[in-house]
Amino acid sequence: MKEVNLYIDESGNLGSGMGRYFLICALDIESSVKSTIIKRAGRTICRFKQKKHILKTEELKGWNLNREDRIDLIERILFKGVRVRYIVLDLKQTTMLLSKPDDKNACFNYLIQLIVKQIMKEYPHVDKINLYLDNRSVKIGNRLSLKPYLYNKLILEQLETHSNVKRVEFNITYLESESCYLIQWADIIANSIYKAYNGNNYEFYNKIKPYIIFESKFPTRNFGK
Repeated sequence: MKEVNLYIDESGNLGSGMGRYFLICALDIESSVKSTIIKRAGRTICRFKQKKHILKTEELKGWNLNREDRIDLIERILFKGVRVRYIVLDLKQTTMLLSKPDDKNACFNYLIQLIVKQIMKEYPHVDKINLYLDNRSVKIGNRLSLKPYLYNKLILEQLETHSNVKRVEFNITYLESESCYLIQWADIIANSIYKAYNGNNYEFYNKIKPYIIFESKFPTRNFGK
């Protein structure tokens, strides 16, 4: 059985006045080494906190890292079995469409769907896709709508154009980021890639690039114009 595990976080804000771009990053963790990577994530974060005299209960956030600490953590995170997928939204091209909370929820779902759609394209025989998201970054209404949205968009709609459609199970879990080290990893990577778009700082992106297996800019035609 082919199974994909995505640990997802974001950088930027879908609201206005918070920078031009919004980015969703997914760490794609191979199932064969998932337990090893989870343990490695815990050791990495805990040892870093101990070294920097940070309380165990304090969450590590990407935006709060200095250059040296960010590089150190990126090098520890990027490890065999960890792959990076991300999609970045140009808010200048979409702000007028995101004026209401429901609009933002729909946009978030759509961007997640684009990442999942690519995975299904890469792995036609995938059976299960597990998505782990930060509980605090997803609105309650969005939590209830994401799973059926993925099923409707990626499974049922395919019946219109394909005679043989495979069922894929979407498992969505919402976690408290302070207790999920892989979500914290995703936050650090997301914020580091975000700096390339929102601050034109490609130093960290270039370190991550060898591990990026999917990157997308939306909307493609007018992105960055």
